[in-house]
Amino acid sequence: MVNKVRKMITILSAAAVVSTIAACANNTQTSDPTATASAMAPTESQSPEEVKVDPFGKYDPPIEITFVGSISDQFEKTTLTDGVTLEDNVWTKAFLEELGIKVKYKWIAKSPEEYKQKLNLSLASGDIPDVMTLDTAELQSAIKADIIQDVGGIIEQYGIDEVKQNYTTYNFDPYIAAKNDGKIYAVPQMWSVSDNASGILWIRQDWLEKVGMTPPKTMDDVYAISKAFTHNDPDGNNKNDTFGLAISKDYIQDLGGLFYGYNAYPGSWMEKDGQLVNGSILPETKGVLENLAAMYKDGQIDPEFYVKPADKIAQDIASQKHGMMYGFMWNGIYPLQDSRRDNPGADWRPYLIPAADGSVAKPKADSGIAGYYVVNKNFKHPEALVKMMNLLKTLGPKDPNKYSNSADGKELWKLSPVSVPTLEENLHYHKRMNELVKSGETPANAVEQSVFDKVKQWTDKKDETVWGFYRMLGNGGVGEIAQAAIEYYFDNDLWVYNAYRGAPTQTMSDKGSTLSTLESEAFVKIITGQKDIGEFDKFVTEWKKLGGDDITREVNDWYANAK
Repeated sequence: MVNKVRKMITILSAAAVVSTIAACANNTQTSDPTATASAMAPTESQSPEEVKVDPFGKYDPPIEITFVGSISDQFEKTTLTDGVTLEDNVWTKAFLEELGIKVKYKWIAKSPEEYKQKLNLSLASGDIPDVMTLDTAELQSAIKADIIQDVGGIIEQYGIDEVKQNYTTYNFDPYIAAKNDGKIYAVPQMWSVSDNASGILWIRQDWLEKVGMTPPKTMDDVYAISKAFTHNDPDGNNKNDTFGLAISKDYIQDLGGLFYGYNAYPGSWMEKDGQLVNGSILPETKGVLENLAAMYKDGQIDPEFYVKPADKIAQDIASQKHGMMYGFMWNGIYPLQDSRRDNPGADWRPYLIPAADGSVAKPKADSGIAGYYVVNKNFKHPEALVKMMNLLKTLGPKDPNKYSNSADGKELWKLSPVSVPTLEENLHYHKRMNELVKSGETPANAVEQSVFDKVKQWTDKKDETVWGFYRMLGNGGVGEIAQAAIEYYFDNDLWVYNAYRGAPTQTMSDKGSTLSTLESEAFVKIITGQKDIGEFDKFVTEWKKLGGDDITREVNDWYANAK
């Protein structure tokens, strides 16, 4: 449900599903500027194709690379134990032994707030590490400050195939925000576009059966189910205490799938007649708000949704108050697993998002980029970053208990200052689970075996602790397994991407907060019936006048140059 935290779930070990990418990559100056490697950057007279490089070329003497980092109390308690530090661990030892790279940190923050503060100071002063991770706005600031270097082509020149493929997997240019004056100033930190995409309609199958209905094929079906879940006592307690659709104050995120059913994408920039337009002001969004107002008036939505945080709605789901929610592929793990704690009969199933015309909706994909690795303009070995990525993709799969997650729950993958996820890894393992069950063959490696074992814990033993894991990527099809729906979207090329991938424009920075508040207040008033649907047109007029038109011009200027 509900976006309590943007849980980025990736299968990395026998021990667990792990979440959230470690956004703490940054590097250092070489201890010896004359240090050589078995593969160096090409000279001006050589093209990358003319230079033969060793993607694992070891530096001799070793070089030093500085980063900056951030650690949580939980990570410190569970993983930074027995003398393990960010500078002395299995990954830093591997980087030194295999590549001749010494990892050092200029500073390490103990909270996201401290990290942001220190990072801003570093950028303002120009005292940056050799390699670090920035967001889009920070990247643009670093480019303007002339403190980072052109890294265009280093993935193609030094990357092994397993690294290179991350940059060609999706139907968009991952480097577009890093381009300036014909140069590329960052290596994108890629991430799976489906992990945090609201592409699943989760429904309690036991409630469907109780009210005598079947899974929805159209939006009218969705509304009918919501109405029945609200008024037909689906929990059988003879009380009027259930709601048809779960949403929190983060309702735009919670209801992504509902909007997608009408080709509405509020908050995103979509191409229309060759121009980018903001989905929040389009007629499709207006229509959805009108439908939500009708649902709210009928009692199908919690009357206090607009003040309830996601974790409170999650508690209500655990208390059997909601029977349907739009959400993510990982929602079986959170919050739906909790709803089975006191009621194992809470049979949540993941369905494709229906569209108004009876087809399958086109969900909006996540950005696919978690951040941008940048390299200090004075650092002599930018290719070292890619060599570290190569080693990550080589050692991690070979020995996941040593390099990914230990059997006792240590998140060893976070000990590396860089990360290279396998894109759509959850989908891969879902496909493999179907293949293994059908063929009877043995899992191919330790990670695959661990996933298979957890799936079997549910299918063979009905172990409640792994129910959510099974619903995420076990063997089965649409209506049983969330990743089966994700597979359908990929196979039918249904993902929709935000067309604007640049940094916040000047007017976004100046007026974005005002426009966001304007939108939120208008939408809530419409949904709750404080204002009729005519308020939407007033909102659009105000949005344009208060900066929306200026932002639209800025976004389209960027789009014209990016095409």
